[in-house]
Order: sequence, then structure tokens, then C-alpha cells
Amino acid sequence: MLGAHCHARLLKRGSGYVPLPYSNFLSLAQSLPPSPNNASIECFSEEMGGNVFGSILRPAAFPRIPPTVYRALKARILPLLEELYTYVRIPHVAPEKADHGNLDLIVCLPREHNILIQGPPGPIATITPGKQQLVNVPHDIVAAIIKAKYFNSMDGNRTSNFAVPVPVKEWAEIGLVEGEAERTARDDAGEGGIFYQVDVNVCESEEEWSRRILFHSYGDLGMIMGLIAKNAGLHLGEKGLRYPDQPNPPLLLSESFDEIFEFFGWSMDEWKAGFQTNTAAYNWALSSKFVHPSQFRTQGPGIKKRKPDRKMYAGFLEYASTFSRDSIAGEATGFIPDAREAALDFFKKRSKLHERRNSQKRKEVLKGVFSGNNVRDWTNLGNYWLGVKQIMDGVRERLGGDEKIGALVSEKGEEELRGVVLAVQAELGVWPMSRTEELQNTTTKVEEVDAELVLGVKELSV
Repeated sequence: MLGAHCHARLLKRGSGYVPLPYSNFLSLAQSLPPSPNNASIECFSEEMGGNVFGSILRPAAFPRIPPTVYRALKARILPLLEELYTYVRIPHVAPEKADHGNLDLIVCLPREHNILIQGPPGPIATITPGKQQLVNVPHDIVAAIIKAKYFNSMDGNRTSNFAVPVPVKEWAEIGLVEGEAERTARDDAGEGGIFYQVDVNVCESEEEWSRRILFHSYGDLGMIMGLIAKNAGLHLGEKGLRYPDQPNPPLLLSESFDEIFEFFGWSMDEWKAGFQTNTAAYNWALSSKFVHPSQFRTQGPGIKKRKPDRKMYAGFLEYASTFSRDSIAGEATGFIPDAREAALDFFKKRSKLHERRNSQKRKEVLKGVFSGNNVRDWTNLGNYWLGVKQIMDGVRERLGGDEKIGALVSEKGEEELRGVVLAVQAELGVWPMSRTEELQNTTTKVEEVDAELVLGVKELSV
């Protein structure tokens, strides 16, 4: 079966197909012998790059989809997915898009009801959301309801790919131009036929679903917005806006695109109304109050190179370069605020940033002062590392953990910590060992004691 990794079959009844209860679907499917009376769906359960179905289908099997055909496909597939998921949407297409490579759907929350696929009454598949329910509807069910022949399955909030055969003369029924395009595509593809690639992007929550739809609408506009944020010293992606703060992880500013648009000065009403041309989308993005034309970078450190097929993004890079040159030659621009400073105030994150940086400093101080070697020297315990560990654990218990120890050192100095260490040593009664005892207890190394401290510091940073 063309090298497929797993096979799922539907029982054929009359002119349609009825799925088995999903719990028994694969086990019973595997017991069916190959037969013309059984419809086959081939499933790939592995990560694939580039051409998802390249191991079984030629690239020519997935022709570019004319806009009229794309709209018809969307009108057919969207209601089917709405039977399976509570939230289903197709991102707005890019302005001036001449044709399409695939159909992208972003979905969330499997519906709580029984799903009957085309066919007479019989066994049906049941989806019951609950604590144990996966984020996605079983891929076999999705493949069956949209009539896919092959699919690349990705569980959880990831994207699965489905290859849906194009019925013969389907494009011809739409128009003469489309019919000619179909004939050409079938000639190029050969005996295997031609397919639509339908990608189903599953989200874990309605909030994630909304963000992903916005960021992936209008072609490469989300990437363009990200580049503008990058020029302003921030990071914008489908998960929201972040404040880079090396060497620490980025500080989350907001996950709300309503807030993010307001901050950058982008009109949400204009975004919702849509863009008729790429230039209109470019001008909308460049309307941000943080765009400094003479200093706008389209390449260099921190800016990723994009694939050549990102034509809208490539067009923006050229447009922005011209925009920058014209601004330099023209009149001086007005005041451009510092986006990083403005973000801390707008999103009320300044105190959070200061708190985190102070915490990081305390951790660095702690790592250099409260070490196994230092405690050993202060207590004269020699190679009695088990005793060193006991004392360090006792200090943590007395002061309330590594964070409090770091604060003590930052405020009162190393000598104050040394006094606490000696006091804990006296309380525990941990004293230097004889030379014989030392040799017998050298199995606990200083590296192990320090490693435990480093682990504690890492846990604090999570």
C-alpha cells in the first residue's frame, strides 16, 4: 500500500461509508482483507517536511487551485469540519493571490455529539469531550468525513494534512478555464490523479484559536507585523507580544491582539475590513507609530531569512526599502517613541521586569557564594561532603529557600551568610571527621553538592 505506516478502513455500505466505534476502529479495520468493496485511507504518523506526501504522491498530484475552485472547496469542507469542531475558521486569504496551494482550516474544541458519516443507519463514531479527551478529533474520522485518501496525522495542537482526491471534471463544472486547468493538471500528474491538500490546524483553547487566525490571515501579514515589532525591539508572534530580555526568557507583555494593535497604533477596524491590494496591507502595517523609516531594517542580526515562495513578504521587504530611502531623502520624520520603554508602561510590566532582574542578580550572587566549597571551608569539614550537604539543607530550611538566601547575601553580604552557616552547623552538631572517616566518606563529591544548588536555582527561574 505505497509504503503507508498504518491503514484505517471504513465499512462500505451502499453508496456511502459508515465509521465503526473509534475504540474498535483500527483493530477491526486491520482484520479486513484487501478488497474492491472496502475503501482505504492511508495514514502517516510521522513528521514530514516540505512535500508532506512526497513519499507516495508526485508534487504534480497537488496542482495550484484556481480561486473559483478554492471557494467551492472551502464551501464544501468548512461545514463538514463544523460538524466535528465547535470553532472552525479559514484565515483571510492574501490580497492579490492568483491561486492557492492548499486549504488551511484552524479548529478548536471537538463537539460533544455522535458523528454519522454518509451512509444508512449503522454503527457510528462517538466523540465525548472530557478530562481524558484529546485536543483533536481522531484523524480517521476527519479523513472519512472530508473523503481524504491519505493523511499525515499529528496529535494535539498541531497541524495534520489530508489529501482529498479531486473528482473527475469537478473543475470543468465550474468553468471552461478551470476545466482546461484540470485537464492540464491530470496530464501532469499521471495515473495517480490529482488531490487537494487540506491542512487542519488544531488549537487547545478558543484564545489560541483566535490568535492563530489573526496572525495567519492575509497571507504573510503576520510575518510583516513581526518584522515591524522586531525593528522596535520586541517580539510578536501568534502567541502574543514579548519583551526580549537576554539572558532571561522573553517577558510576556500581552496575548490580546486588541491590546497589541492599540499599542502599535494599528486599526483593528481596517484589518477586519480587509485589504484589496498588497500595498494597502503594507501601508497599514507601516502605519505603526513605532516605525522609524530611516532606521527600518529588513535584514541583519535577529531577522530570519524567509523562503523564496513567500512572495508577499518579499514584496514588503522591497516596498519597505523604498519607503526608507524616500523618507531619508524627504523631510525629517516626527518623534518616534521608544517602543521597549513604551511597552513596559502600556502593558504595566515595568515592576515585573525590575523584580525579575533583581531576582536574577540574587541567583547569580547565590551561585557564587553559597557553594559546597565555600560551606566546606567555612565549617572546616574537609572532605566530609555529606555533612556539607546537611548544613546547606539546614540553611535553606532556616531562611526559606535559595531565593531568600540570595536576598540575604545581596542585602547584608557574604559574612552574614557565613554566620548563619556556622549557627546551623552548631545546631546540627556536624563537625570535622577524623582522617579515617574522611577517606571512607569521599564518595560524595563537591560537584554533586554544587549541582544540587544549580538545580535549585534553575527551578526558581522556571
